[in-house]
Amino acid sequence: MFEQQAEASADQIALVCAGERMTYGELERRANRLARYLRSRGVRRGDCVGLWLPRTIEAYVALLGILKAGAAYVPLDPEHPAERVRFILADCQARALVSTGELATRVGAFRDQMVALDEQREEIAAQTGERLSHADAGLAPEDLCYVIYTSGTTGKPKGVEIEHRSACHLVRVERKLFQVQPRDRVYQGFSLAFDASVEEVWLAFFAGATLVVGTKEMVRSGAALSRMLADAGVTVLSCVPTLLAMMDEDVPTMRLLILGGETCPPDLVKRWWRPGRRVFNTYGPTEATVIATSAECQPEEPVSIGSPIPNYMACILDEELQPVAAGVAGELCLGGIGLARGYLGRPELTLEKFIFLARDSGPAQRLYRTGDLARWTPDGSNL
Repeated sequence: MFEQQAEASADQIALVCAGERMTYGELERRANRLARYLRSRGVRRGDCVGLWLPRTIEAYVALLGILKAGAAYVPLDPEHPAERVRFILADCQARALVSTGELATRVGAFRDQMVALDEQREEIAAQTGERLSHADAGLAPEDLCYVIYTSGTTGKPKGVEIEHRSACHLVRVERKLFQVQPRDRVYQGFSLAFDASVEEVWLAFFAGATLVVGTKEMVRSGAALSRMLADAGVTVLSCVPTLLAMMDEDVPTMRLLILGGETCPPDLVKRWWRPGRRVFNTYGPTEATVIATSAECQPEEPVSIGSPIPNYMACILDEELQPVAAGVAGELCLGGIGLARGYLGRPELTLEKFIFLARDSGPAQRLYRTGDLARWTPDGSNL
């Protein structure tokens, strides 16, 4: 998907970060060099590669380079404690860690598998900028794309495995749903270690738009963020309702607002809706590839999480895993192409949360038990 845009829009600005800009063509070449370097270090199809970088353009070069090498990226937040980083790297049996020399000092035991972009800049730059062929990478739709670790209720991180077919489906559906265009400027404010970042990054890259990377100053600006977004010309914002509620001014340039991750208060929709601006409320756990349902919001209508996006299904089940009637609360369970492979190295937990439900006809339906309570509206159209 990215390579198609790199060919079609090589001179279009792909990334803007703290005054630095990079075109699709340059990002493509930089990512290709890193991919070749990773291959020279033994990274192969199906490997997990840690991604532990600050908010710089290098983080996106690394993300693409890891995927181009045929591996799955495992994003780690620069502010994560070293103990958590070491646990995740060991748990996913990471083949390598793409980071910086300074961060590398915090996980000394992993030093031999470290690819420090600053310290190994010359070796990486010496690689050819030509992309690896499909045969070289050997990727298939069922291969891993990324593994994102969530803490869950126990506090012990667990890795959610998302395959390329699930991620690609999300990207294609969101392009149709949100209609992002090459002229758009998409804000990237979520940590790469949070799955909502997948939405932000690929809304931009698949459309040939510009990704505006939120600097540390922007991410921590609170109420002042609205002015920074306007100054950056941001047209597409994906965020949690709490962040939106903190912002003290409108963002006149914004034409698309995507909310998720929390309950969305109706007053917030009324405050931010404008003629010509689309506002969506979305829902989805990491285990269902970012979003599973969506609803376009109107200021005078009730706010819901909407209905399943294409090729997903949602059902409300009782304690005996039987469907309940419309209007009756039960556990929300999700099915479809976006479901994760499971939890990395946790077969028992995978069997507990990803179940197979018998149907009257056809094979059993694979579902993810979200643990969230929901109900259908009386007409059965929305959740």
